[in-house]
Amino acid sequence: MTVLYAICDDQWALVRTARSPMGLKAETGKTYTNAALASVVDLRANFVLVIDQGTKPDQEWQTVIGNPAVVINGDPEEPETMTAMLEYTVQPISLDAAKAKLERKVKDHKFSRMAGGVSFDVSGTTYVVQTDAKSRELIDNVYELAKAEMLENGQVVRMLSNASPLLAQPQIIALKLSVGAMLCACTDAQTEREYAIDALPDDLQAHIDFDVTAGFPAFPVAPAE
Repeated sequence: MTVLYAICDDQWALVRTARSPMGLKAETGKTYTNAALASVVDLRANFVLVIDQGTKPDQEWQTVIGNPAVVINGDPEEPETMTAMLEYTVQPISLDAAKAKLERKVKDHKFSRMAGGVSFDVSGTTYVVQTDAKSRELIDNVYELAKAEMLENGQVVRMLSNASPLLAQPQIIALKLSVGAMLCACTDAQTEREYAIDALPDDLQAHIDFDVTAGFPAFPVAPAE
């Protein structure tokens, strides 16, 4: 549980902290059965400050070390200016950890893009074909039938927009090739990004600024209805 109150002496120097508002005793001797019910003015009059919890530092590229310190600020001659807040100590993550983080981000983006669809033209109308894992499995199955010329009457394929155009066998094969090309491009982009990560200079900021999405195929834009 985070510290909530700073108990100071009459010079506003920190004496101790309290984690609970219950049974809080000030240096003046006043005891608060429940300090949460007391006003800030009354607490301050007894040299008790409500600690501003602030915001815990983002830990994507840095790590918080130990427990936060309570810092007292203000002019002791002007009690109304006195404040207490938590101050965190952080250290940057290692370059090895940064590289591992970037590689995970690249991998996650690859799978996101693989599932992000492809644009495909059917007799002059452009659709976005769904390419999540289940949809790719269905496309693979229909492709095998088309390749074996077992779909003389074609096959209806449901698109992202819920439209369901009828695709002839050659169109089904072309669709499979289009999806396959996108998947291969994503795999190639992942490899290129990993080489680029390995080649980054020994500087954390260079890792922070690295674009994990560069080189991947753009996500298709759904056509206007």
